[in-house]
Amino acid sequence: MAFNFVLPVRIVQAVFAIIVLGVLAYAAHDWSQWWSPSSVNFLIFTSVWTLLALAYLIITPGRFPTLAHKYGIFAAEAATMLFWFAGFVALATLLGDINCRAGNVCGSSIAGDVFAAFEW
Repeated sequence: MAFNFVLPVRIVQAVFAIIVLGVLAYAAHDWSQWWSPSSVNFLIFTSVWTLLALAYLIITPGRFPTLAHKYGIFAAEAATMLFWFAGFVALATLLGDINCRAGNVCGSSIAGDVFAAFEW
C-alpha cells in the first residue's frame, strides 16, 4: 500500500495557520493602540480562510465526492496560495518600511510573517 502524503501535509498546513492566527492576533491587539495594519489583518483573514479551505479539502473527497471537483480543489488551493503570498509579502514590506526591529509587536509580527512564508 502506498503512503498517502496529503493528510500529513494538510495537518502541517493547519498547524502553521493556527500559529499565524495566534501570533498575528496578538500583534494586531498590541498594535491596536495606534492602528492595526491592513497586512496583519489580511494575514489573519488568510489563516481563517486556510482553516476553512482545509476543511473543504479534507472532508469533501471522502464524504462528498461530487463536491470535490478537480477544478474546485484547484481553485481552493490556488486562492489560498495567492492569499498567503500576497499577505506575507505585504507584511514584510510594511515591517521593512517602518524599520521594525525590537519589541513585542515587532517580534510577533516578524514571527507571524516567517510562518506565513513557510505556509506559502
